Amino acid sequence: MLTFLSLFLFAQDDSDFKYAEVISETAAIHAFYDAKSAVVYEAVKGMPLKVVAEVYPWSKVQIPGGFDLWVYKELAKLDAENGVFRVIGSRTRARPLPSTASSSHPLGLFPREFDLVPLAENEEWVQVRAPEELSAWILTSAIKVAEEDMGEVWKEYSENRQAVSIFPPEAEEEILEEPVSGQEEVVEAIVAQPVEIVNYLALAQGFDESRIALNPKEYLDVAIPALEVLGDNVARDVHTYDFDAIARFETQFAYVIWHSSDSKLIKEARSGLTVIDGMRNFYISRIDNLIINTDLAEEGNLDPTMRSLRDRAMYSRDTTAGELDILVGWVEFSPRPMNQYPFSLVRSKMNYLVYSPDSHVKLKPFNSRAVIMRGKWGETIGTDSKPLFYISEIRVLPPLES
Repeated sequence: MLTFLSLFLFAQDDSDFKYAEVISETAAIHAFYDAKSAVVYEAVKGMPLKVVAEVYPWSKVQIPGGFDLWVYKELAKLDAENGVFRVIGSRTRARPLPSTASSSHPLGLFPREFDLVPLAENEEWVQVRAPEELSAWILTSAIKVAEEDMGEVWKEYSENRQAVSIFPPEAEEEILEEPVSGQEEVVEAIVAQPVEIVNYLALAQGFDESRIALNPKEYLDVAIPALEVLGDNVARDVHTYDFDAIARFETQFAYVIWHSSDSKLIKEARSGLTVIDGMRNFYISRIDNLIINTDLAEEGNLDPTMRSLRDRAMYSRDTTAGELDILVGWVEFSPRPMNQYPFSLVRSKMNYLVYSPDSHVKLKPFNSRAVIMRGKWGETIGTDSKPLFYISEIRVLPPLES
């Protein structure tokens, strides 16, 4: 299992790194492991780097002297005596662009009380030389791990990149909160602690339904530890909540329950679903708190970006029309006048409308029992804007063993 996980996981703290050298003539270093994310530096051939983590096909690296990033001006106070900005905010983000938009994905947090050399200003933002400890992403194919120590070369590059303050801005009144703007603020890092880097979606995609049906234990041996890592990461940093991977894990645990007759494996898969429910509820509660605290909420409105994220977390399953899916939960019967779909499948905060082609009433005896359903998503949306699931097969699950 450890060998398999090593294909997807490589996590280190900043003191644990390996030197590498740029082998391409030029190589873009991005704010995130996505070619569409902002470029924070153009590295040249021969430049030394420190590799601190890997998410294939990307490597997370530090550069000599540090990146030139942006800080919100009101979170850093000018020290007139030495011309540097001192960080005063407790959660001050280091951004590749002078913006809080999603395109300006933060590289991390500036340390409180840290001195930053100002390089330029743009309205309410200041470009500064960031600490070397902040890292960004480069394609692994553009670098080569060094066989020897590159400490002296690193020191030489760092000295050649000494920053000079060219636009020391005026000091502003101390304000400790960065303005909320869009998704990047909703999924803010709640504690500045390192997280393990796992390509969860790539891991989940390695198992289709047939492979899980043939060997559910092989899947659980990989998925359960990875899910535990993801849960720890989400608890420390809400930004690591991976919608696609969580939806895939949820479907795959349902595959285990559907195909397996081993009560131990079924119990383990149901425990995995409980972990997913906990992560989903934690994420939703964080968004709910932010929705309540916004100016829009005080005016009787809700931020559409926050509502979109909340809805995505609530209904993160693939609801593509015509595609088979499996759901696990409890049947609820809620008859109302003119109610075409009186049954719902409920698990934790998840609630899907379900439709049985046989007869609605046949679902009623299963109200107090956990069930697993196989079926297809309908082309239309059910009442109350909930996804509608057309049942083709249903099984009643045995009670969980104590």
